[in-house]
Amino acid sequence: MRFACTQENLLQGLNTVGHITGKNINLPVLGNVLLKTENGGLKLSTTNLEIAINCLVRGKNEAEGEYSVPAKLLTDYISLLPAGKVELELTEDGLEIRSNDKETILKGLPASEFPLLPKLTKDEGYLMQAADVKRALGQVTFAASVSESRPELSGVACFFQIVENHPELTVVATDSYRLAERRLKLTKGQPRESVAIVPARSMLEIARIISGYKDEISGTSDVGWSFTDNQLVVSFGNVELVTRLIEGSFPPYKEIIPSAFKTEALISRSEVQKAVRAASLFSRQGLFDVAFDFRPEEGSCIISSADQGTGKTKTVIKCKIEGVANKITLNFRYVTDGLAAIQSENIKLTMIDENNPVLILPEGQTENYRYLVMPIRQ
Repeated sequence: MRFACTQENLLQGLNTVGHITGKNINLPVLGNVLLKTENGGLKLSTTNLEIAINCLVRGKNEAEGEYSVPAKLLTDYISLLPAGKVELELTEDGLEIRSNDKETILKGLPASEFPLLPKLTKDEGYLMQAADVKRALGQVTFAASVSESRPELSGVACFFQIVENHPELTVVATDSYRLAERRLKLTKGQPRESVAIVPARSMLEIARIISGYKDEISGTSDVGWSFTDNQLVVSFGNVELVTRLIEGSFPPYKEIIPSAFKTEALISRSEVQKAVRAASLFSRQGLFDVAFDFRPEEGSCIISSADQGTGKTKTVIKCKIEGVANKITLNFRYVTDGLAAIQSENIKLTMIDENNPVLILPEGQTENYRYLVMPIRQ
């Protein structure tokens, strides 16, 4: 193997694939990156046996070959090299790296010891705008469960469907205490009614990869999604991510989303964020409770908390309220997460009573986003 490219391109490729590697006592090779010359470039591959990431680095390919070396060590070393040409050559001693007047040998393992990456037969797949995918995953993934006791809740459910003659993807996550849902348009592909559950960590990696190529995100840059029987393949530019899917059935979540409400408040998002942050300082440890008191006759919402050990606080926010007076107690961490996922200046809070979930929506619903929080029952 003999290959030459720029330091900038090689470093970006290594940063893209190296995030999923780590120390593994039983399989040390999982900490390595596989380097393989193919298609006129250098293919970088890593895997943790749940996710695999491939990235093609453009350059000059002078001799075929493949070899694996520790991913972090290679990335750290390449980051110290000056901008410009970097040459990689496989020798009897290991991987030789040359740049200007610097020469280094990295010891690694034969490519035959690297886990076999699957050769996938993908379906025709779908295309979505990269900026939309990144935004949607940021609005939803945090709501997935961190517990493995119910595997189907530790992932993000992807529902492909036709809505009003437009192909759409709906991504949903829930930990049974809160739920986030975002709909986004497909730019290519005619989906049949289907659902796939993707591990939350894989979704975070997809969003990270898109963020790492900011210069490639424009109004027309697309992310490709294709499926096999039990895997998802996501492609973006020269990067491809393969992840296993979670077996099981996602719960019929739409059944818990109320269709009618008794109280609806239009309120400043930033003011609610500040009030909840203040109330969180006096919420009860372990409960994380913050009370919302909607008073339509006064046109205000009172956000408060109290703890015998630390004290109490309340903030009165002027807002537009329709319907009846109402109260509800919520976990401030869940509310904070939902508010951070919304960009609109004002939000809409809708509820039935203190025993039913509250729905938080962007003003005007321009983002096709819904966030639901279950109450803390007193």
